[in-house]
Amino acid sequence: MNEEIVKYRSCGLCEASCGLAVTLRGNEILRIVGDPEDPHSRGALCPKARAAKELYEDPDRLRTPVKRTKNGFVRISWDEAFRICSTEIGRIRKAHGKDATAIYIGNPVAFDHALVLSLIPLFAALGTRNRFSSTSVDQLPVMVASYLMFGHQVMVPVPDIDRTSFFLVLGSNPLVSQGSILSAPGMARRISALKKRGGRLVVVDPRRTETAKAADTHLFIRPGADALFLLSLLNVIFSENLARPGRLAPHFSGMADLARLASGFSPETVSERTGIAPEAVRSLARDFARADRAVCYSRMGLCGQETGVVATWLTYCLSAVTGNLDSPGGACFARPAADIAAVTALLNEKGHLGMWKSRVSGMPEFAGELPAACLAEEILTPGKEKIRGLVAFAANPALALPDCGLTERALCDLDFYAAVDFAINESTRHAHVILPSRTLFEQSQYTLLPLLLAVRPTAKYSPPALAPDPGLRDGWEIALGLAKGLARDPVSRAALRLFSPERVLSLLLRFGPYGAGMVPGKKGLTLKELARHPHGIALGEPVPSLPGRLYTPERKVQLAPEELMASAAGLARGIEEKDGPDGALALVGRRLFHSMNSSLRNLPSFAAREEFTAWINPTDAAARGIADGAPVTLSSEKGSIPATARVTEDIMPGVVSIPHALSRPREGVRMSEAVKHPAACMNELTDHRRVDTVCAMAALNGRPVQVAAAVQTPGAPDRVKRRKSPKS
Repeated sequence: MNEEIVKYRSCGLCEASCGLAVTLRGNEILRIVGDPEDPHSRGALCPKARAAKELYEDPDRLRTPVKRTKNGFVRISWDEAFRICSTEIGRIRKAHGKDATAIYIGNPVAFDHALVLSLIPLFAALGTRNRFSSTSVDQLPVMVASYLMFGHQVMVPVPDIDRTSFFLVLGSNPLVSQGSILSAPGMARRISALKKRGGRLVVVDPRRTETAKAADTHLFIRPGADALFLLSLLNVIFSENLARPGRLAPHFSGMADLARLASGFSPETVSERTGIAPEAVRSLARDFARADRAVCYSRMGLCGQETGVVATWLTYCLSAVTGNLDSPGGACFARPAADIAAVTALLNEKGHLGMWKSRVSGMPEFAGELPAACLAEEILTPGKEKIRGLVAFAANPALALPDCGLTERALCDLDFYAAVDFAINESTRHAHVILPSRTLFEQSQYTLLPLLLAVRPTAKYSPPALAPDPGLRDGWEIALGLAKGLARDPVSRAALRLFSPERVLSLLLRFGPYGAGMVPGKKGLTLKELARHPHGIALGEPVPSLPGRLYTPERKVQLAPEELMASAAGLARGIEEKDGPDGALALVGRRLFHSMNSSLRNLPSFAAREEFTAWINPTDAAARGIADGAPVTLSSEKGSIPATARVTEDIMPGVVSIPHALSRPREGVRMSEAVKHPAACMNELTDHRRVDTVCAMAALNGRPVQVAAAVQTPGAPDRVKRRKSPKS
């Protein structure tokens, strides 16, 4: 009974998906270390995975479903929870139609393969067009640019950092994030190896990040000017005849159009707007174009601005025109064992943009989802198609979406809100029913979505490490339970009883690039084979994929998609525009090393690790009479938040930076460690109407705010008025 055993699995807390060696005694987690035999991470581990033990043991974690009453939340059975959900959603659909309900999918869902697969029948059972997810406050520009250029939303180029000689990083901090929309654990080791082989790291960012401090060159750039900067790089490459598209040249469409566009954006023309000297741009463009193997990588700093899709597209174009697209050491395409791109292409689900638009603001859908920035107004605005019911999985929209106050008012206005979550947080405190799921150690695990973005192809399947808590359900079981209650006909209900995510996964592996398919006697990768390799299996080096894996109608890489060319042409009109009102600073977020969005704030080892500081340049601080360590107030027309000033040369003049997804104390939140360390959320200052010009993703970075010396302390818990609990 007291015997110690070690079980192997992957961390399910971020895209790095590091391999874990978990030492157990019964159902007690003794320690968590990196698994050196895992071919994907090779022993790499960050603090998030080590603290996953605290997540499992969190005394505030819900262990039964609860419903809200006038006296607070009370425990209920699973049968009652599912009955309330089906009754209330059914009532709303009957009275107002299927689109009166909505579903919101949060970030952690991406790391649960069984839940991802089980959402498909739930979407069908709900039947609503009002689908939202954290995609549109995170990486939507990446998916839209990939769809428009390569014909499929998940054909996302990833930097081959292990073989490149020139790594250009824009708006990303991979030494802290461990890669984002890039599964490359052990980033410090990979960057060190780049340096040892004589490679070069260049970072362009308004903040001197941890990655920038490790770089050979760091250039400050004004928030929101990345598309102009990239166009100026392309301007130099085309005007100096440095373009070398290489073997893919016959498969490119629109290169001449791209060159004509870039011709109007010389380094001198955009310099004042970007804050980067023209000669620095010219030198960088020449070095990148002449490098043996180069790749440009961008992330949240670019995605979260009004030109996010355009900037992301230009990132890919820079690699393409220099011969570094789909090439070793350049921007490559992952070849996962479960090839979601190939399967969804067969079903004609490669993506689509603007097939319908949101009711209130006319924001375009992408791949069946509406931008999350319009969720609150779709709930609050009266009308026949007003959203009245919401089902949310592992989501905290009250912090994640722009304009926190508006979002919370919307959550309070819902007739019914069901949350699948194990925490009573800023959002779920407004829910009528909360259905808690098991943690990652209690579930089987296959790294499905992160491996679509992996630097090296691997595969790994892990059975549950711990005996599942009998009072809880897996996320996929909750999704199917909800779907069964909402299914309208006996055939659909019967099909749901037969649905198995592991069966679907087995088929994906069989018909993937390493599987046997339908060939008799052929050996191939199977789920059973993976189960015999607890550390995982390496599947070789990345190999060129194009033109064979292009999904555009012409089977060519579209370097000049019409939607993006039109948006980029409009940038010329904005070169002389001011960033904001006089005296305003451009607000940018930053990720803390000991955090992951808002989901890990209640872990004791993380809660007190980082101060809520506003980074401000000495020039800006002196102009406002702000001393290092002094209290300050950041304000916009949406509200104001308190912070502590950190006066530092690590932030460029004209910019202020605070951590994202933190929170002030709120009535009803049951996160005892988190509330001991109150902070604030940058989305208390953002505006839901400020969105990307192409896809309407929330533009959270570069928001003009006023910063002033202050003496006030964080406010008292709020008093949000809630609607009555539903009668069930």
